Parts: sequence; structure tokens; C-alpha cells
Amino acid sequence: RYRQVEEKLPDLNSVQRGVVVDIKKFGAFVEMEGFRTNGLIHISQLSNRHVEEADEVLQVGEEVFVKVVKIEPTPNGKTKIGLSLKDVSQENGRDLNPSNQHTRMGAENPDKYPNLFTVHQGNVVSIRDFGAFVKLDGFYSHGLVHISQMAKWKVDNPADVVSVGDRVWCKVVACEDDPNKEGKKKLSLSMKLVSQDDGEDLDRQNIEAEELQNRARYSGGSNDNKRIELGAIYNVTCSKCGGHGHLPSQCYTGKKYDLIEEEADSKPENGDGDQRVRGSAVTHTGSSKPGQEKR
Repeated sequence: RYRQVEEKLPDLNSVQRGVVVDIKKFGAFVEMEGFRTNGLIHISQLSNRHVEEADEVLQVGEEVFVKVVKIEPTPNGKTKIGLSLKDVSQENGRDLNPSNQHTRMGAENPDKYPNLFTVHQGNVVSIRDFGAFVKLDGFYSHGLVHISQMAKWKVDNPADVVSVGDRVWCKVVACEDDPNKEGKKKLSLSMKLVSQDDGEDLDRQNIEAEELQNRARYSGGSNDNKRIELGAIYNVTCSKCGGHGHLPSQCYTGKKYDLIEEEADSKPENGDGDQRVRGSAVTHTGSSKPGQEKR
């Protein structure tokens, strides 16, 4: 093990080297080189994928690189040190989160949502034809990166850009009430407004982000869209046949429908191509289909 020296604390957001000294259900304790106080890697900071048990990732005695993401004094005069394994390359100790965006452990408040126009790092948890869902660090709710917000170029398939488990940078461009879930919100995210290399905000003035927010508010708003009234269908004139009471999509091309009186019980005249049904409200006039004989 590494030689312990006089009490001192590592710098916040610094990368340290250490050895795993104990494993619990909630994470792993690491003794860092040059420090007496051990740090805790919470189970949520072990990997970008979901981890059920800490020993799936680490073993006692294993040497690791860790990043100091939390330093918190306790009432008894000691200090709690929070570490992250997933923010550091285990090959060379390179910091994978140099801008230190939301490296806190877990989600202390599951009902809290990220602030509008803030940049966060997260994991891709699901991919759909219309985009990808991302779980942001420190929050329970998932946000949607629409396919139009995945890259500066046109994306035909979200799977061409990201895969489930990928670590990505996102900017919150909208946070609207979810009409299907009372008290919940829908998050809209953008990847193309953030550098995927270091998390730099590429839209610092929020010009594009505000435009996207307005679009989300308009499209997802308050159900103020105009409804089609029943009378509108009754009074519509079909552009295909010129008849009334039905839409072009409901029209059988080449046939016309006219109202006839209920008592109509006359037989069709020979050769006129009319078909009448007793008690019916409609009559069909027009020529027979090709290949069919008139009756």
C-alpha cells in the first residue's frame, strides 16, 4: 500500500492514484497515495453503465485512477471525500471530464430539473427513430435529443451518431410541463450546441437555444390547436368528385353521391348506370369499373 503522510486533503477535481481497500454495496473505498483519508467511489460513479454490485467493477487490492468530485466536512471534524472512477481513463489517468460538469454523485433530489440553457454530461440510455434519450448526471429524469439536434449535419439514423451507453454532452434547450404526467416535465436537449470533446457551450448567447425553446413551447403547448368541428365535414366539398359530406381521402374516385328521398323505390332505368337502394340516403351514379358489365 502507499505510504501515508501527514493529514492533508487532495484538491477538488484533481486526479489521484490509489488502491481499493474495501467494497460495500453502495460503492468502494480507495486509499489515495499521499493521503490518510480514504475516499468513496459511490456505485453511481463506478461506470457509465448501470452497476448492481460494486464488485462487478472493482476488487480489493486493485490499483485505480480516481477523480475527486466532492470534499465535505462532517460534524465530527472529519472529512468525506467523494471519488469518481468513470471520469478518469484507467489506462493513463486522463481526465475524461475536464470541465467538471455536474460530477456530483447520484441525484440528491429526484424531483429537481436542470436549469434552462445549462450544459450537462450524461449517458445515452435509449435510441429511437426520432432521436436519443439521455440521463443527465445528477438527475433522475431523462431528456430527449431530437434527431435534428444530434449534429451539425443532417442525421438520417440516430444510431449513426450515438450508441446506448455513450457518454455525451448536452445543453438543456427546453423544460416544459408534461401534459401526460402531472407534476412532471419534459426535457429537450441538444448535442450539436455543445462541443463533444470538452463540453464547451457553442451557443453562449443562447440564440439558437431560445429559438428551440419557443418551438417546443408552441408545439407542446396548451392544446389550443383548432379542432375540426362536425359541421365542417358536413359542409365540405370534395375536390375529387365535387360531392358534399366527405373528404377527398374518403372519396371513391369516379363515384358521386347524391341525396335521395327515403320513399324512393323506383327501379333504375335501363342503361343509365344508376343504382338506387330503397331506404338509403345515397345513390351512386357513374360508369362501371373497367371490365365490369352494367346491370
